Amino acid sequence: MSQYWVIIWLLIWFLMASPVHAARTETPFPDISFSAFNQIIESAFGSHISLATVLTLLFTITENVDLLNLHFRQQHPEFQGENKTQTTGWLIALSRALIDRLGSTASSLYDDEEEYTLTQHDKVKLVARKLNDMAVNLNLTPYDDQDAYMGKLLPISHKAIQPVHMICPESLVCGTATCKPRSLVQDTRKRDIPSVTLIKDHKIYKKVSVLTGKCPDCKTSYSADHERFFHEFGGAKQPKRVYLNSAKYLKIGSNLWVDRLFSSSVINAMYSFHASASAYSQYWNITYGTKSTNLSRAHIWQAFVQDSLRTIAAESSIDLELNDPLNITEVTTQAFDLLGEQGIIRAADQHACSECTQPYKESSDAVMDDPAAVVGVDENQNIPPLAENNRVSPQPLTAPPISQDNSDNAMDIDRRNVTMVVLDGVVMGPTVNYLNFILTIIITNLIFIALCN
Repeated sequence: MSQYWVIIWLLIWFLMASPVHAARTETPFPDISFSAFNQIIESAFGSHISLATVLTLLFTITENVDLLNLHFRQQHPEFQGENKTQTTGWLIALSRALIDRLGSTASSLYDDEEEYTLTQHDKVKLVARKLNDMAVNLNLTPYDDQDAYMGKLLPISHKAIQPVHMICPESLVCGTATCKPRSLVQDTRKRDIPSVTLIKDHKIYKKVSVLTGKCPDCKTSYSADHERFFHEFGGAKQPKRVYLNSAKYLKIGSNLWVDRLFSSSVINAMYSFHASASAYSQYWNITYGTKSTNLSRAHIWQAFVQDSLRTIAAESSIDLELNDPLNITEVTTQAFDLLGEQGIIRAADQHACSECTQPYKESSDAVMDDPAAVVGVDENQNIPPLAENNRVSPQPLTAPPISQDNSDNAMDIDRRNVTMVVLDGVVMGPTVNYLNFILTIIITNLIFIALCN
């Protein structure tokens, strides 16, 4: 029996461990020469078709391999009662969606004679036949030339056609008053160009080059997320950093950059459901991360700070300038001195109303004996609403009156008020993987039953 318990505990340990991503099987992008591809397009759609329409056709086909599997399977009947259909409803639906997507440019899918002589329904069927031929010529079919089934089409990989990403300054010319509009030169030597990881649209790109620009006159350096210049102070030159509010990418680690979608997602998560930096890093690693790219709490906190100070500075219509270099703690401290406005929220300055400031009460207006009566449902039985005599009357207000203010901004309030405060340090993170926990219980019970039998 001891060996069975070893197996049980091994299964429990395996299920309770952090989930890993299963390797996704994909089909390489069609390997075809440009001349052959050009001949396919020209024979089906003509030479007048635009490049944008051609790319739309290509990516429409490679994105819908499941529909192609259904289409070609209906073209190859195997059982009694199946009818061979050359132009299936699957491809007709795709053609109709493609025509709607192209709009006025859909006319390039047919020649002049087809444009003016065919009905709309016939045009859709014509485009469906052309898409069929295009898919066959690109070998995007589960059947070979002898109509033998080779296997289901798998998702098409786009790694072979991924663009090369470069992180470089957004500024076109030097922005200083004396140099404007002096063009910038690339200031990073070949051996010193950093090769970093970029997270863009929640996708991970490796070996992305980071370039820095420089003004030959004033020596101001320009990066993707900041500008650096020297300020004369007390006879010495003090390096200063300007945090660019319009930056598209932010540096959150020594070799890690992210786009503003990532950083704004961090802020939204922390504000919307009070996620801590640790909880969000765990969520992102499980959802998007890989073995070679896992984010730490420090990365998330950097993204939160970097995006927050730029968002607040943009709302205040200022460019944040701080000494360079500073660690993250010093950045937050100095940024708050410049942007914090002594704890006053700019949108709430000089504002007061009855909605955001309420009289203090020691107890609620309505105290329920049974919380289920609020919604009238408790488990599987209905709960009658509370009778009027079951309500507890609110306690009288005991706060002392405050002095009246006769100014124009004064409010007609004679009781102590309760205002909103912000609670910091609220942490919300997963402590138990409930799906794995349930699976563990089920499998353990199944093994126990099998052993008993």
